[in-house]
Amino acid sequence: MSEFEFKVGDKVKCTFYGDRIFTLYESEDDRYLVITCEGDSFLKNGTQHGYHTHPVLTLVERPKTKVKVTRWASIYPNDCMTYVHNDEQSARKHSDKDAIACVELTGEYEI
Repeated sequence: MSEFEFKVGDKVKCTFYGDRIFTLYESEDDRYLVITCEGDSFLKNGTQHGYHTHPVLTLVERPKTKVKVTRWASIYPNDCMTYVHNDEQSARKHSDKDAIACVELTGEYEI
């Protein structure tokens, strides 16, 4: 099992600052996560860069990430079921002469 990693955008508490909640940002060189208003830098495992071997960050909230999905389907006049394909070319290739349209289906979900 892999070790937990903090990410940019995570809401965290830091042992040094009590109950204050901070948002993690990426450092200018992309090597560390930073609490910008305090200037402290941390590794992705929550330890402070260069000082501590144990995590000093606690995750409060992780923002949800939106994932967009696009699929393609052929439409038939008799409401016949069709397969959904990952791309338009594949949908057209697998449809037959009775297909009246090839439509794009889009959706979005959060993880």
